[in-house]
Amino acid sequence: MKKFLVLGALLLSTSAFAQFELPDSLTDQQIEDVSAEFAVNLSHTVVAAPETSGLWGVEVGLVGGRSKSPELADLVDEAGEDGSDFEQIYHGGLMARAHFPLELFIELSLLPNREISDITIENKTLGLGWNAGAYFNLPLDLAIGANFSTSEISFKQVINNDSTGNNPVDSKINFDAKTRVFYLGVSRDFIFIIPYLKVGAATFESDVKVDAGSIFASESKEESADGSGAYFALGANFQVLFFKFGIEASKTIDVGRLSGKFSLDF
Repeated sequence: MKKFLVLGALLLSTSAFAQFELPDSLTDQQIEDVSAEFAVNLSHTVVAAPETSGLWGVEVGLVGGRSKSPELADLVDEAGEDGSDFEQIYHGGLMARAHFPLELFIELSLLPNREISDITIENKTLGLGWNAGAYFNLPLDLAIGANFSTSEISFKQVINNDSTGNNPVDSKINFDAKTRVFYLGVSRDFIFIIPYLKVGAATFESDVKVDAGSIFASESKEESADGSGAYFALGANFQVLFFKFGIEASKTIDVGRLSGKFSLDF
């Protein structure tokens, strides 16, 4: 199971790691729980207030953080390993944000396709929004927004169970996930600090495919999962000259995440 669990940490680390085994009988509920934690961990954030100060603006930098993953840790324990090392998984990447006339803004984050050890991973996210508070000259930012993410992870694993006739077989496992978030956000500029709050609804969809053998209780080669729930984010941006720092605590579909950023804001 640890193969699934180290995937998040690879986003911030290029160090080598040992080979680990996946369980060979994941149930539908376990697939849904694991998928939710990974999908949410890789979902969109650039740790930004929904503000649009000035006519134009561009921001570029780095974003990263960690999510709680108790379901993943439990599965590691169930597989006979130490799950305490995987109670949290990590995310990170490049980020960019821009706002335009009419108080529109767009956000992007990217972890380019990369291979670390025997794992290939790619993560792309997009955020769009409109700051109605600034448009109507309200005393605070009041925005509506939508976030989207697409994540792809693949790795090789030797499978040896009933699905392979109890013979070791080299297999490739693919995990694909998509998330969508729709929210209402508020923020207020206090010169050097902009606190913000976002609330809304989120959904995720995921597919897990195995090209030889199976790691599922159904012994199928492909399983899907989806889910929905509330979205909540509380954060703050701090700016000194062109340098901006941010911190954000969020909870999406019952998965908690803490993220931070460092960027240049022009």
